[in-house]
Amino acid sequence: MRKAAMAAVLLAATAGGALAQTPSPPPPPAQTIPLGPPRAFPGYSQPQITAASCRAINSAETQCTIPAMTAGRYLIEAAGTSTWAAADPVQALGIQVGPTPCGRAQDKQAWTKGPRTFRMDCVVSVLTDRPLTVFAVYQDSHATKDPRGPSLTFRQLPWDGLLAAAPFVPKQQ
Repeated sequence: MRKAAMAAVLLAATAGGALAQTPSPPPPPAQTIPLGPPRAFPGYSQPQITAASCRAINSAETQCTIPAMTAGRYLIEAAGTSTWAAADPVQALGIQVGPTPCGRAQDKQAWTKGPRTFRMDCVVSVLTDRPLTVFAVYQDSHATKDPRGPSLTFRQLPWDGLLAAAPFVPKQQ
């Protein structure tokens, strides 16, 4: 029933642009979602990952370690700072968690003097038996990097029970 209702809303939206006028479903009831892994993962925890777990490799790269036996969700925040040096400066950041890239972003806003910090975030769900290395890689042009390198901070998020979700459009017939 729910799938049929959602399909009807999507069909109506594509047919007449009515999606903006369709009322939103009511929000789910408020509930407190605890930190930490579900009971299915005994022996694992969701520790705080602090600056003590991180080190700057150079002005362009910082790495942090997620400890072994970690299960949980984290918001990873990367930031890189540069000082304007010439016209049309550009800043870019990337986050990689173990062997998996979490994304790369480029700041397209121009600035004409002084320092500027560019940020990007990544949300990860972690379940690891071994330590996992997280990298922030920072690049710039026409600017001078802060010699301390990019920063990485981690914020624990509640476990929402979702293991994976990915959108896709099936082959159209």
